[in-house]
Amino acid sequence: KIFKEDGVAAVKKEMLQLHDRRVIKAKKHSELTRKQKSEALEYLMFLKRKRCGTVKGRGCADGRKQRAWTPPEDATSPTASTNAILLTAVVDAVEDREVAIIDVPGAFMQADMDEVVHVRITGKMVDLLLEIDLATYEPCVTYENGEKVIYVELLKALYGTLRAARLFWEMLTAKLTEWGFTINKYDPCVANKVVNGSQMTVAWHVDDLKVSHKDSKVVDVFIEQMESEFGRETPLNKSRGKVHDFLGMTLDFSCSGQVSVTMQDYIQMMINECPKSMIGKSVNPAAQHLFKINHKDPLPLGQEDKDVYVRMVMQLLYLSQRARPDIRTAVSFLCGRLQAPDKDDYKKLGRVMKYLQATPDLPLILSADRSGRVRWFVDSSFAVHMDMKGHTGGTLSLGRGSVYSTSGKQKLVTRSSTECEVVGVHDVLPQIIWTREFLLEQGFDIKETILYQDNMSSILLEKNGKSSSSKRTRHMNIRYFFIKDRVDAEEVQIEHCPTEEMLADFFTKPLQGKLFY
Repeated sequence: KIFKEDGVAAVKKEMLQLHDRRVIKAKKHSELTRKQKSEALEYLMFLKRKRCGTVKGRGCADGRKQRAWTPPEDATSPTASTNAILLTAVVDAVEDREVAIIDVPGAFMQADMDEVVHVRITGKMVDLLLEIDLATYEPCVTYENGEKVIYVELLKALYGTLRAARLFWEMLTAKLTEWGFTINKYDPCVANKVVNGSQMTVAWHVDDLKVSHKDSKVVDVFIEQMESEFGRETPLNKSRGKVHDFLGMTLDFSCSGQVSVTMQDYIQMMINECPKSMIGKSVNPAAQHLFKINHKDPLPLGQEDKDVYVRMVMQLLYLSQRARPDIRTAVSFLCGRLQAPDKDDYKKLGRVMKYLQATPDLPLILSADRSGRVRWFVDSSFAVHMDMKGHTGGTLSLGRGSVYSTSGKQKLVTRSSTECEVVGVHDVLPQIIWTREFLLEQGFDIKETILYQDNMSSILLEKNGKSSSSKRTRHMNIRYFFIKDRVDAEEVQIEHCPTEEMLADFFTKPLQGKLFY
């Protein structure tokens, strides 16, 4: 009723796609058992008016019933990690590669089903199927509680079914392997192939692919291969040039040797939707009292404000993990207050939003200096939280910019700043190891992985293990000395960094003034 004729046309387009792509096979009511009918998934249709004014329909199956018999491991589909996307983008920039973005329309519907799944289509959507092919669908129409119903068997994967994304991932992975690509062992959605003596890299998230190579003609050939394999029904959407929209980020390779990452549209969307009380500007995302909590007489939020808080914090988390690491520390605290936020937390959220309004177009600029040195800065603030737990911050740089950053409350109370620093390294170490192995698998020339810290006592413990323990540290769990094993294996080098040069300090506390900038 809201979209009227435009809505009907959008729904019919979706139904026509199911028919033309042979995604469904109509089944007569008598062909299905009572169990098959009870397990049939409902077919849902969602309509949305796009910015250009057209109405977009999205048909999907309600796959919740499948959770009862589908193991989680069979329903999980890998996607390229944000870290992998940004790391490969830095390599693309440094090597001055030609970058292209490919979107596969109706990707799931290209993968064959590997199990029997039935879907129940009802109401107006049945009428539209009859308009498309009366002879095929009319014999299968039945009535349930006075409503027209058609049961269909899925021949192809359909959005909403639990295994749809995994089936397409398996199909795309098999095809890339057939074309000579090798999958990165540390990210199953990154693949590489040497063409004309140079590496071509494909990184993908479901049906969105980023492909890069030094020679634009090699990229052209890959796009033609993708078009012939996945664009037979509908042409692929392709982006060429120096600026690309990919996974909500704008990747700008216009300046040689570097990539600029922004999310201006996403930030503007958040600003447009934020409450009036959050309108304004702030010079930084958090005040010095960020970690302070009112336990005596907190003013809890009403349900409506709590819903706003949870939604906006989750949106900020998505943003901070990609283009805006400068809000990471504030967002880390706000995430820890999701269960029972109060009005103080709401004001802290408002300050982050005001900071974004003051800096909506601030870019994250990334590059590598070709030295082969992977630099990690890890720092911890001792007993800064109300429960006396510390806070860990870490950041990775290949030359310029933070390719990866983390900020989080520690899970245990430590007895000293030295112990707090060792626990902080333990928190970040898995990411340090993964990054090293991922880059080596990509063929990146790593000469050193350097871990910078500003506490000499913790450095001694990490290098020497229990042999450097004193009465104040002998109680520490042996797992926190895993770093020593990595140092002994020459995978990580630990070096001292003066506190005033410690970049990770930014992620351990709400810095103010010139320290923030």
